[in-house]
Amino acid sequence: MQGLLSPRELAAQTGWPERRIRQMIADNELRHLRLKNRIFVPVDALDEFVKRNMVEPDIGGQVGGSRD
Repeated sequence: MQGLLSPRELAAQTGWPERRIRQMIADNELRHLRLKNRIFVPVDALDEFVKRNMVEPDIGGQVGGSRD
């Protein structure tokens, strides 16, 4: 089983604001476990979120077409 952290612990470990982490949990954007009134987040949940939402640049494309 992987480690679980509270939103406060995750914020302290990653530097992300606790408020943002809690909002992501409320919006179901971040994997989490709710046990009664406690919330736990897997230690790799923020990495997964970033990978899922990463926008890669279009390196090969040219804007405006080719110039011949």
